[in-house]
Amino acid sequence: MAFRGRAMTYFAWIVLAFLALGQTSADVASKTGPRGQVLGVHVGPPPDLHGTRYVAIGDSISAGKYAVSADRTFPARVAQQVGASLVLIAHSGARAAWALPYLAQAQAAHPALVTIELGTNDVGFRTPIDQFAQQYESIVSAVSQPGTRVLCIGSWLPGPPIDAVIKSTCAAHGGTFVSLDGFYAVNAFHAGDGHPTYLGPSDWFHPGDEGHAAIAAAVLAALS
Repeated sequence: MAFRGRAMTYFAWIVLAFLALGQTSADVASKTGPRGQVLGVHVGPPPDLHGTRYVAIGDSISAGKYAVSADRTFPARVAQQVGASLVLIAHSGARAAWALPYLAQAQAAHPALVTIELGTNDVGFRTPIDQFAQQYESIVSAVSQPGTRVLCIGSWLPGPPIDAVIKSTCAAHGGTFVSLDGFYAVNAFHAGDGHPTYLGPSDWFHPGDEGHAAIAAAVLAALS
């Protein structure tokens, strides 16, 4: 997201082979601490996707802002838990329209799992809802292939109309909506200003380690 700090592009075909870190899905969920009532997340055993690919499409949150290290981002945490190799297609400041030219590359990965984390910048920059709906439909339709599990993550920044489009579009294609409702209101989920991270000094807007852990827990709950 380009709300604060330098705009940074993280589009990449990055296939990361993550080693087992001895962290269970329950461990991820426990990082939400006493705020579990806000999340409503109950995580069972994650699916075993060893030998497959997980494509994470998104904005600066998918790109890693502002986890302390690359292995603490929500896509990395999910990949670690399910055993899949991560293919990251993400860009700081991305709205839904940004992803459209990269859909063929997402398809070419033949992923077993796709997360779409777009909409926050569309909320922040007030993309017309009809325009967003058309763009989001194109994204979900393109990645909804046989053998691919699609999870559509709601907006980090509260935006009920955008979330309604995400939820209905995802359901129409057999995908699963992952709500982040209430996350933005939890101060501990934010990175805070000026803390050192692998992507530079953090800002308050983006999630920190606890926020990324909470998003990962929500994704894993949807998969279980």
